[in-house]
Order: sequence, then structure tokens, then C-alpha cells
Amino acid sequence: MADIILQAVIKKAVDIASNLLIEEGSRFSRLKANINWIESEMRYIQSYLENIDSMQAGDKRVATLMSDIRSLGLDVEDILDKYSIEIASAKRKGFFTRLRTASGIFGYIYNTHNFVAEIEGIKEKVNDINRRRQTYGIQERHSSGEEGTWNARRSFPHVDEPNIVGFEEHIKNLVARMLDESSQCGVVSITGMAGLGKTTLAKKVYNSCRQSFDCSAWICVSQQPNISELLRDIARQVGMEKEKWEHDVEANLFAFLCHKRYAIVIDDIWEMKHWDALKTGIPYNFDSGSRILLTSRNRDVGVHIGGQSSLFELQPLDLEKSRNLFFKMARSSVEIMKEASCDPPQLQNIGEQILRRCGGVPLAIVLVAGMLSQRERTVHAWERVLGSIGGEEDPCLEIFTLSYKDLPTNLKPCFLYFGLFPEDYEIHAFDIINMWAGEGFIQCSGEREIEDVGEDYLIHLISRNLIQVGRKKFDGRIKSIRIHDILHSLCVWVAKEISFFITTNDEVTCNSAMRVRRVTSHSSNLGDTILFNNFRTTELRAVLCFSGNDWSKLKRKHAKKYLQELKCLRVLSLNCSGLPFPLPSEIGNLGHLSYVRLSVQSNAYVELPTIISNLENLVTLDIRGCYYMFIPHIIWNMKKLRHILLSKSCTIKFDCRGLLRNIGKVLHSTEAISVNLQTLYGLTVQYLPHNYLFPKFTNLKKLGFSFGSGSNLLKAKVLLDSIIVPHKLEILRLHYLPRHAFNIMDLYLHRYENLFRFHLEGRVTELPEYDKLPQNLTKLTLVRTFLKADPMDTLKKLPKLKILQFDFDSYIGEKMMVCSGGGPHNFPQLQVLDITGLYNLKELLVEEEGMPQLAKLRIGSPNLVMRIPSRIHDITEKGK
Repeated sequence: MADIILQAVIKKAVDIASNLLIEEGSRFSRLKANINWIESEMRYIQSYLENIDSMQAGDKRVATLMSDIRSLGLDVEDILDKYSIEIASAKRKGFFTRLRTASGIFGYIYNTHNFVAEIEGIKEKVNDINRRRQTYGIQERHSSGEEGTWNARRSFPHVDEPNIVGFEEHIKNLVARMLDESSQCGVVSITGMAGLGKTTLAKKVYNSCRQSFDCSAWICVSQQPNISELLRDIARQVGMEKEKWEHDVEANLFAFLCHKRYAIVIDDIWEMKHWDALKTGIPYNFDSGSRILLTSRNRDVGVHIGGQSSLFELQPLDLEKSRNLFFKMARSSVEIMKEASCDPPQLQNIGEQILRRCGGVPLAIVLVAGMLSQRERTVHAWERVLGSIGGEEDPCLEIFTLSYKDLPTNLKPCFLYFGLFPEDYEIHAFDIINMWAGEGFIQCSGEREIEDVGEDYLIHLISRNLIQVGRKKFDGRIKSIRIHDILHSLCVWVAKEISFFITTNDEVTCNSAMRVRRVTSHSSNLGDTILFNNFRTTELRAVLCFSGNDWSKLKRKHAKKYLQELKCLRVLSLNCSGLPFPLPSEIGNLGHLSYVRLSVQSNAYVELPTIISNLENLVTLDIRGCYYMFIPHIIWNMKKLRHILLSKSCTIKFDCRGLLRNIGKVLHSTEAISVNLQTLYGLTVQYLPHNYLFPKFTNLKKLGFSFGSGSNLLKAKVLLDSIIVPHKLEILRLHYLPRHAFNIMDLYLHRYENLFRFHLEGRVTELPEYDKLPQNLTKLTLVRTFLKADPMDTLKKLPKLKILQFDFDSYIGEKMMVCSGGGPHNFPQLQVLDITGLYNLKELLVEEEGMPQLAKLRIGSPNLVMRIPSRIHDITEKGK
């Protein structure tokens, strides 16, 4: 497990060496030689570990050796991080061009001497490790070449298939119980051990019967729930007005549900007290047919909530059903082996032995099948997997651990990163990919974008069934991810073993505190007493806080001290109720910082100091969770910044001691170019000076901003005109603030020829003709546009439109919306039509051949008479 540390060390050595190669002269030969030695030696050690770990797993001598190597790797990583900052700083200041001066030569000699001295210490440790290896007889062997390889673009037929083998009768029975209005029991409790598929079964039942109820909701409770937030989540899902669930949600939700026939799923509830708190907002309204479906590992919880008769105790699969699930998940491997003229009965015999060790636990079966799909298509390779699975005493844990060990080295730290998040947390793909990138885990080759490679990593982890897709974007790409509780626990356990991370909720030992690289907080206070006194802050690479604690109480002198020490920090994600204001200038010392996400639950203004421009490695700045934030104008000059996500109340600020004196030059400059910026969300242009000019954006793909009328409309035009490569823009969100309408034609949207997603919120006079809209639009969302004319006649001509959403007050006409018959100019590609909150709309007409590709019609507008073909009736869903 030390291999992931060595992988990081090798990458750092290569990066530093490549920086030095562009400098000429023999004066750097000694420095280069030591960097090259590190790279070469770490590669040999890594290759050795790959052999020794598979050959002598469980050998205590190997465990001790690997612990020593892991410690060695951490030492080397610290040295490289320290000197990479100094080298980068020297290059930035022109140090290498000033070596002929006395001060330059002295500085070079001093830094090189210290670096070489530390490397000599590392060489001694390597010699000691080699001596111990030989003394205690830990021998390596050559790889047999049977290890599976991974093609990141390979397809996996089972990825999107629900794993419901053996559940068919369960689903039928439970749906019948949910819909049986004569039943005296309004609760169905699915209980059983972890990994049996309780949540999967609940999802199938819920999706099969939810349309039969007036309203429905799904919540996940887990071990440390926020009851008020869960009740608010139910209120949102069942369609209660926002004003009522923002205040006194318990009473208002209770009263609302008393008059409804509802279905509510309470997934993964652990303790009786959690239900006792939830039921203050959920009435026992079972006489009218309301139902509660819950899942729990604790049988007593089900009895407490619904009584003995509510129980549905899920059992492990029998051998036949296990066999069906296994070969369904491993189908691609079996088919390939048949094509290769292998012996299918022999292969199935190995599968039978593997199945017995899985103990009928579906999650274990799915994991081992996913692992086999990555192996060589030989009987020998499957036999090696069988031999690697542990004994009968704890087969599931052994299988889960084996799934981790079987990952490619570069994906192991990516998988462990999921353990930093709280259990049952919905993790956005954007966040996890950019955190990986900030840590240097994503290895790019060629011209591929780092975000695309990161998405490949997610797909591979999903294909191995180690993580699950939470939600998908409209185009089918991954939006969010979840990880099963068992595998989350595996991440936490492995992370502790290798000092990858630790949570402040856990007991902190001296050893773990000494070398820990990442700290995460889910509930405890990340303040003076826990984070900075228990951990060596100089070694921290990531700090994540999900608990909403108040950091504003942190003494300013302590905040400055900590920021001075966190020089190796790469990822900072804080969800807190306050920050020291203004932020100390020492934040500019965090030279490695790549990813920053701040969510401050306070109405106080927070200011990013101008010195933030020193963060030359900053790639992602996400402050959507800050109500009020001052951003320095100099942010546009940060060369590596790719993603800026702002709150609606952010303000661009000018430094009165610097930029303000040269404001004319700054505002009218046409030389500033933002080459790397791809995402700019949340900017409010009316807060900017009247004559403000933006830098030229050469790579912008996603843009979202709000603007007002008059001169603010002019600023919106200036911002759009600053995109000097219009065809690169793919996603656009516009929010127009005033109540009077504006002419959207003034923005010339048709120039963005590759724009495929457009969200428009705000009153407009009318929609442009279809040829004045981007012709590649795939998804269009309209909110509060107050259109008077029927928009369908224009929108039906968009050739690639697949998703069309009319949200609140987007259309205020009283006449029916007419969707005429088929043809190339009548919604030829439309698949989803969503109509919500169109209170004036009385009738919807779709002619027989209209919208030929429509697969889903969601209706959330009351009193709507629909004259639609029967084929569309069958795909209509009632919205909230």
C-alpha cells in the first residue's frame, strides 16, 4: 500500500527535473543528478513492492518492510515539496538569470547544499532498508504477466443495469404491500446485514409505485443525521411551499401530510431516536393509504417504527441466485473466453468456488465480478483471484480489501479520497475530480483535458462497482457519486493504515498524527485544540471540513501562524459559520494550493486579499457558498486558474493602494488575456464600474452571470464580447434581474455555434427566431421569462433540442401551447418536455405525429387540460 506514495514521489521528481532541464549550465548538474536518482530509485522500489505484496501477503516481515518504505516515501515527498516551492519562487523572481551576482551564487550554493544533504540522508535510509531486506530473507519474484490491464475507454455492459437478480418476487410482494389500502400496517421495514441490497430493493419498489400516491419523498438518514434538514428535504420533495418549510418545518409538514396520501422512503436509518425525531413532521396517516418504506441494518429499528408485522428481513442469496447474479455481472468475461475456445465448464467451476466465499452477499458478488472483468481472460487468472480471497471467517472483508488492492496504482488514492467525505454524502463529480487534480493524482497524456481523464477514472471505479452513480447530467455524463457504507469504511481503514488521511472524529494516536497527510472533519470542531495542535500542519496536503463550525473565533494570530505553516497544502474545503475577516495575507504563502472551496454560513463580508495572486498553482476557486465576498481584480491575472464559481453577491474589488491609482489603465486594458479559464459562474456585472472591461477569454466553456438594465445590459454585452473564441462556449446561464423586459436579440447568441445548454431566467420581450438561437442547443431551460406569445412555433425548429424545460412563469399565455405534427422542423429530437408552474396555461395540445422522439413528459402545472396522443399519455409523469 506504499505504492501510492511512491507514485506521487516519482511524479514530483519528474516535474522538478523537467523544470530544471530548461536551465543551462553545469552549476545545476549536482541538483539534477539527485533529482534523477530519486526518480530512478523510487521506480525500482515501486516495482519491488508490486511483487513482494502479491507474493507474501500476510507476512509480518513484509508489513514491517512496507511500513519502512512508506515512511521513506513520505520523507522524500516532503523534501521535494519543500524545494519545488523554492525552485518555482526562484524562477519567478528571475533568480537563475542573476547567478552571476554574488548574492545569487550564495543563495544557489546554500539551497543546493541543504537539498543534497537531505538526499544523502535518504540514501542512507534506502541502504538500511535494503540491508534489512537481505538480512531477514524477504525476497522478490518476477511478475508472471498475468495482471489485468485497463483500457479507460472500454465499455462495460453491466454498468447501468440494476442489480436485481433474486429480487423479482421481493419487488412484486413489497409493491403489493405498499399499494394495499386495506392493510392495517402502513410501514414496510426492509432489514438485513450490510451489502444485501436493501437500498437497491427499496429503490425498485419506490420507483414502481410512487406515481400511485399524491406525493412522495426519499431521504437517507445514516449514522449522524441532521433531522431538521431531513424534514426540509421531505417538504421540498412533496411540494410544500418554501415559506412553510423554512420556518417551523415540523408542524407545517405534519399539517401538510395529514391531507395527503404520501409515500416516504427512509433509507439507512440506524437508531430508534432518529425516527422519534423525524415523526414530529410525519403523521401516521395510514388510513388514507399513506405508506412509509424504510431500510435498516437494525431489526429492532424496524419493529420500533412499524411493529413486527412490518418486517421484511432480507436474506443472503442462495447459490442459484448468486450464480445468476455473478454470471450476469461477469458476462463479458465469459463471452470473451468462449470466443477464445477456453473451457466454459472449467471457468464456471472456478466461479462456483468464488461464489461460496462470497456468502450470498450481492455486494461481494458484484465486486468480485467487477474485478474479474479487468483480468486476463484465462482460467489461470481467475484461479489467482480465487486464491487471493481470504478464509471462511470473514470473506466479505477480504473481498472488499482485495478489490482495493486490485486497482491500478494511480487509482488507489482516488478511491481512498471518497473516505474523506461523510458517510452517505452525495459527492459531485466536479469536486472530486478537481480535488484529485489538485493533489496531482490525475495523469494526463497527449492533449486530453485533465477533467476528461478524471471522468475516465470515475467510470473505471464505477465499472468495478466500487462507487455508484448518484445522478447523471442531461447528456448522460456523471453528475454525482455515492459510495456504499462498507466501502466507505474500507477507505477509512486503509487510509489510517497508510497515513493517507484521518478524521478528527477518530481517536488520534501519536503515530497517526505524526505523518498524516489529510484531515477531514464531519462533526467535531476544527479549531485550535484538534486540528493544529494534534497534527503536524507542515505536512498536511488537504483539509476538509463538513461540519459548519465557527472559524471566526479562531484568533487572528493563530490563523496567521497556521497559514504560514500549511505550505504544502493543496486542497482546502471549508463549510463553516464564520471566517477571520479579513483573511490574513499569509494565505499567499500556500504555494501548492490548487483547490479552494469556501462555504461560509454567515452574512458577514469575507475578503480575499490581493496577495492571493501569489497562489500560482490555484486551479479551482469555488465560493458559491459565501453570501458576501470581495474578489480582487487581480484574479484575472492568475495563469493557472481554470474554474471560478462565485456567489451572486460577490464583488470585484480594486486595491486602493495599487490598482485604484491606475484604474484607467486597468479598466481599458485590452492586453489582459485569460488563457486557461474554462468556467466562470455567478458573476454579477452590475457591481462593476461603469467602464469596466473584461480580459479576453480564449478558452471559456461555461459561463453564468446576472445583470440588470441600462448600463448593466451594456456590461453583459461587453462580457459576452470578451469571449474571443465563441465556438468554445458550451454552457450559458443568464439571469436578468429587473422586472421590465429586455431584448435578448441584443446579445447575439447565435454566434455561440457549439452552445448546447442554455438557461435563461428573467423577463424578455420575446424569443428570437430559431435561426438567431444557437443551432446545437440540446437543453433549454426558461424561468420567469413571462413570454406572451406561444414559444413552441420557434423552439420546434431547433434541430438538436432534446430537453425543454418551462419553469415558473416562463410562459403566461392563456391560450394552448400547440405542438404541430411531425417533420424535420417539429421537435425532431425532443426526448423530455418539462412543464412546471405555468399557472395561466389552460390546455396543452400535441398532434398525433408531434414530438416523435418524446420519451418523458413531466407536468407540474395545475388545472392543465391535455389533448395528447395515447403514446404520450403512457410516458406522462405528475410533477411536484
